[in-house]
Amino acid sequence: MPFQNTTGYILAGGKSSRMGEDKGLKLFNGIPLIQNVINQLVLAVDKVVIVSNNKDYEQFGLEVIEDVLINKGPAGGIYTALQHSSTHLNFIVSCDMPYISSQAIHFMLENSSKNAVCIPQFNNNLEPLFGVYPKGCLTSWKKSIEKGIYKLTDLAENYKLEKIVVDKNLLFSEKLFKNINTKDDFDNALKIQ
Repeated sequence: MPFQNTTGYILAGGKSSRMGEDKGLKLFNGIPLIQNVINQLVLAVDKVVIVSNNKDYEQFGLEVIEDVLINKGPAGGIYTALQHSSTHLNFIVSCDMPYISSQAIHFMLENSSKNAVCIPQFNNNLEPLFGVYPKGCLTSWKKSIEKGIYKLTDLAENYKLEKIVVDKNLLFSEKLFKNINTKDDFDNALKIQ
């Protein structure tokens, strides 16, 4: 069952300069890379929105919104999502994580404090592009960006950051957090099953 009163935002606004083409639209096992993310997210939340300046993403039948803050990377994408959102909780994920699962998304939503940015920690690495972001962090998020802070964990800590260690949780694995930035990443990800 979808998590009630929660919006899922897929960040697909990157320039994909290392890939040489829009990675979210690149075919992965026969379907666009972003489709894998959409398929899992729609099972987990009420509504799914794509954050991108590329109108080609409208082909997926979801609302596509343009970045409000240009050239600010994922920090700007998350700000755009939070500004657009009408729900308290928002699940943010990157378009280039083909192995996410709706169960892992549910786990994060169920275990978040509801009043903090909640992100998983796996093998001592924080994964801010698979996290829960409350609408309430919008103001501090913008102020931090205006100060030139763009690192997602720093932005979250300026509000309130909750880390959930998922090393021993069977819903999570290195594969889940695999993201794709280069052609080599793409080829390697295809080999993982």
